[in-house]
Order: sequence, then C-alpha cells, then structure tokens
Amino acid sequence: MSFKIFFASNFGLIKSTSKIEATHEALLRDYKLFRDFEQSEEHKEYHELELLLSSPTFRQKKKELELLRLKGSMEDAQLKELRKLERTRQLVRFYSTLKSEDLKRFEKVSTSQILAHYKEVKAAVEVHSYAAIKKMGKESKEFALYTEFQKLKTEPDILFFKRFRMSSGFKNFEMMKDSPERKRLEELQTIIASDEFKARVAYLEDKHKWEKTEDFGKEKRFAEMQKLPQLINFQKYKNSTALDFFKKWQLVFEDRFESGKLDTQKWMTQMYRASQSLGHNFSQPGDLQAFTEGNNISVSGNSLKIETRRENAKGMQWQIPFGFVEHEFDYTSGVVSTAGIEWWKHGILEAKVKYSPAHHLVDVIYLLGEEGSLQINLVEMGIKNRLGLLHKSHDEVKAECESISGLKTSEFYIFSLEWNAHSLVWKINGREMLNLSQNVPSAKMHLNAATIVVDEPDGSLPHPFEIDWVRFYQHHHQE
Repeated sequence: MSFKIFFASNFGLIKSTSKIEATHEALLRDYKLFRDFEQSEEHKEYHELELLLSSPTFRQKKKELELLRLKGSMEDAQLKELRKLERTRQLVRFYSTLKSEDLKRFEKVSTSQILAHYKEVKAAVEVHSYAAIKKMGKESKEFALYTEFQKLKTEPDILFFKRFRMSSGFKNFEMMKDSPERKRLEELQTIIASDEFKARVAYLEDKHKWEKTEDFGKEKRFAEMQKLPQLINFQKYKNSTALDFFKKWQLVFEDRFESGKLDTQKWMTQMYRASQSLGHNFSQPGDLQAFTEGNNISVSGNSLKIETRRENAKGMQWQIPFGFVEHEFDYTSGVVSTAGIEWWKHGILEAKVKYSPAHHLVDVIYLLGEEGSLQINLVEMGIKNRLGLLHKSHDEVKAECESISGLKTSEFYIFSLEWNAHSLVWKINGREMLNLSQNVPSAKMHLNAATIVVDEPDGSLPHPFEIDWVRFYQHHHQE
C-alpha cells in the first residue's frame, strides 16, 4: 500500500469526491451567472448607477435637497417680514383708516361745494379783522360775509372735516400713505399671493420632495438591482479568488457521457497508430485481448464503460520480426481515443474514475503523442495501481510513477493532471500525489482510455472500466 495514500486517507487529507463535485458544479454555475451578468446591459446600467450615486456631486445634491426646508429660506424670511409689517401699529391704523367710513366722508367733503364755498368765504372774511368788519356796520357786504362764515363753520360736514383732518388717525394715514413700509408690505403681499410663491412654499414644506426627483428614481432602481440574484452573485465574487480557476482556465473538451451512446464527434474506437497503419485495431506483444471496434464500449447510467470479456476473437497482433499477424484471442476489450479529433499541448486533464483494480488487467487513461513519445498515465489500475510517466522503448519500459494502492475499491475518485512547460503534477481529489519537472512532454498529445489483459484472469470477468466524466482545460486564449 502506498504510504502517501495511507497517510492521506487516514488523516482525512483526501476530500470527498461528492463534495468536490458539488463545490465545482456550484462554483461553475456561479461563474456562468457571474460572466453572463458581467457582460450584460444590466451590469452596465448598475455600474453607471453605482458611479453616479457614489459621486460627491450626487451625494451633495441629495443632502442639500433633503436639508431644504421652508424654515430659514428666503420665502420664510418674506413671510416673517410680512407678518411683522402686518402687525406694525402705524400700518394697522393706516389700513383701519383706509377702510373707514370717516375717510370716505372726509374725501367726499373734500370735493364738495360746501367746503369750496366755505374756503372762499373764509378767504374773503380773513381780509379784514373782526373789528374792522364791525365798524363797517351790519348793512355792509363784509358783515354779511362774516355772518355767513360763522354759519358755515357750524355746518356738520365742515365741523367733521376740520376735526378729522386734525385727528391723529388722519395724520398717521397721511404719514404712512406713501411710506416705504406700506410699499414693502404691499409688495410682499403681491409676491406671497402669487402662484409661483405658493408653489415654492409647498415644495419647501414637502417632506417627500427627494422621492419625486428623477435622481430618486435612479436611486430606487439601484436599490432594486441590488436584490437581483445575478447581482448578489456578482458582488459575492467580484473581489474573491473563488472563481479564479474558471477565469484562468477554459474548458476545451468535456464528455459527461449523458447521451446514452458514445459521442463519435469526440471519440474514435481505435488507437492512433492503428488508425494510421492498419485502419483497425491491433494488440501489442504480450497482450491477451483483441481490441474490438467499439463492441466493448458502452455508455449508460451517465458513464463510459470499457468492458473486458472472456470470448474468442480474431485480431491483429504486432509480432517481432513478422509485423502484424492475425491471432486468435480468448479475450476482448476496447479502447477510446481523441486522436482523430482532439490533440492538446499543456492544460489540465481531469477524469472521474471508479477505482476497481482487477488482477491480470490494466485499466488506463493516458495521454500520448506521435510515435515514440512519452506516455502520461493519468491513472493506471490493475496489476499496478499508479500514476505517472512511462518511457517506452523496444526492449523496456521505464516508469516515473507514484503508487495509488490503498484507495477505496469501487469508489469514484477525481484524477487530475496539471501539465505545463515546466512540470507535470498529478492529483487525486485535489491532493497532490506526484510532481515531475524532468522529461516534460512539449508536443501535442491525445487522450486514450483502454483495458489490457496481461495475464490469465482469475474468473473476475466480465470487468467494467468505468469513467463518469472527462474534462480538459487550457488557458484562455491559449493556442
């Protein structure tokens, strides 16, 4: 048993496959939602609103409007000034006089014939002194005028006129008639009675004036947008590193095996060398199985199964020095490959695989390039349970591998390979198992999965090699 696997398993360092998948799927959904919103018109609108509402100009404008009241305003000052003038004693008395019947009578008498005659007689009488008039005798014209004058002085209208003119009320009236105070009072009355002034006062007294502005509508829209699930998701991850994987890596190949049959747009059921040389599969020296043309491949239950069976079959086998020779096999198996469709250079390969090693067999998922290339085993199960790098030559195979014996049988694990120009890093459920920085392949490679029979099985057939899904990532914009 691998000490590394034993240690990781016993100390809980290998995370649950189901939890890893659930986390990945949740983050992937959130990332898609994040990207959709980031590129949407809603995000553009939200960003513009955010800039507007956070600007000093907008905040100051709102503050000023919310602090705007009638109290302390120019209109408030005008109303107070009017009330003060309206309470001024002289002006109160002025308007009382202005509205009085006495003033009306006074103005009527002022233009009457009797007052005019009175003034005319008075002027004539005042030419002479009373003593002089008395000497002239009662028969004189002057005495007659004097007698008439004395009679006119007692006329009610004349008496009223003289008394009213000398009254303090009339004197106040005359003083205030053309006064600045009266002019200002009536100016304010005109201003305050105007529709414009009334509208302004109503606006200043309105406690909901901000809510009636166009800017409030924008503020309200911004608040509504903050409740959008896609925006909440965006805000959650905007400054987070949780989505960095999806931002950095682009999914260039994936098969979840959900269609019920093998997707021939992604896979072929021949090895690359076989398709290039014979046009159909062949077996290597020492292999006890014939690779069929897809008969041992099935897709069901959302997984790919490569089934190894005990059955007779004819196939081609490479035999040195004869080359390809037809051979009778007792076992059949299958292979799938992306060689005819997808080749990659650098990236992350992931596969969810059921760990069910069977003695005498080799279940393997690997990357391979052109003839003579190194072989990168994502996972190998069976006679040897390992992952790593194989150097194949005509007479030997050198391995730089790490044992994975000790994983729980019949459990699914996520095997991953991170391949860049400087290193190869293998992980199981996110836990690093092997890191190599020498002999790193630098050419494009294709993906393969196969089961090989290398010894007489012990009765455990048929044997399914089960793969739940496969993914390959590359850097965004990577060629």
